[in-house]
Amino acid sequence: MAKFKVVHEIEVEAKNPLEAAKKVQKWMDEADQKWQFYVQKDGSKTVKSVDLSEDDSVAVLPVPVYHAMIQQ
Repeated sequence: MAKFKVVHEIEVEAKNPLEAAKKVQKWMDEADQKWQFYVQKDGSKTVKSVDLSEDDSVAVLPVPVYHAMIQQ
């Protein structure tokens, strides 16, 4: 079985990091939400966008240039 990195990035307004994480967790727990993820197969440089609100046939698209929101 292959290994993948899966990233979900979202911007949220909050008073502090804990409140921000709790707010996003609440949204993710809501059953009717469909999320977009960035997925990279282990050992690959290719990143794919996976939009769960789309039909499977068009849900996975290549990302020409992936820029992480959190920079170090």
